[in-house]
Amino acid sequence: MGERILHNIMPLLKIILFIFFIFICLLPFGLIAQMEFITIPKDSILSDLVLEGALVIVVISALLMMFQTFPTINFKDVFVEKEHALSGFLKGTGIGLILILIAGAILFLLGFVDFSLGKISVAVFLGYLLFFLLVSVFEELMFRTIPLFVFAERYHFLFAIIINGLLFGFVHMSNPGFTWLAMLNITLAGALFSIFTLLKKNISWAIGIHFSWNFAQGTLLGYKVSGTNSPGLLTAKPVGDEYLSGGTFGIEGSIFCSILLILLIIWLLVKNKFEPIMPKENLIVEE
Repeated sequence: MGERILHNIMPLLKIILFIFFIFICLLPFGLIAQMEFITIPKDSILSDLVLEGALVIVVISALLMMFQTFPTINFKDVFVEKEHALSGFLKGTGIGLILILIAGAILFLLGFVDFSLGKISVAVFLGYLLFFLLVSVFEELMFRTIPLFVFAERYHFLFAIIINGLLFGFVHMSNPGFTWLAMLNITLAGALFSIFTLLKKNISWAIGIHFSWNFAQGTLLGYKVSGTNSPGLLTAKPVGDEYLSGGTFGIEGSIFCSILLILLIIWLLVKNKFEPIMPKENLIVEE
């Protein structure tokens, strides 16, 4: 009985351990920040880039610690695959761009947003391009590696996708303007990233979709990205009820975003066959 319970909760225990390793790896960066060796203007794109770059290093370090704890798994097992990584990223970038442009066009044609020219320098534009790339790498490495793998390895892929999407939604709850509809859409976005990761067995697709999803919202269309301000080539001003226009949360707060994501997810689930992930045997903790 005890072995069965341990078997069932092992994915959760591994995720908790992964989070613990992330906190451990964060400590040196926290100490460095407290010592203020280098002064960086707060609330600037440079400080955002330094923070996200540090977070990427942290999550990679935590993954390496997981591989040391569980020697039978490696980067390839958790979908970090070199082969076709660039092509997967580029194709994913195209998918994310198309999704956001469709959502923005729907809101514009229905009168739920007004666009005006924004003010953004070339340096800031390029800075946010790199920033959103780092954000997507960090968040995908954090959510679509160990947390997705351990549930997909043990349970039905639909369960793994739903749980992963919910986890992704929960961590955005503190964002400005967060609503129940925003929770739904962030969860759906997380599920979509999980679906592509499980289908392609390569996280690069999810990184590409995630990157262009955020970059197109903020830097191209001038929406808030998950409630966070971002200067853009255009400036988007939501019009009407928040559940229609997205309000202060951006496109991800709109019911039209929900419909678009649901339709795409259903199409992907119906069209594709998901191959099960073979369980890894004889992990050190489970011996």
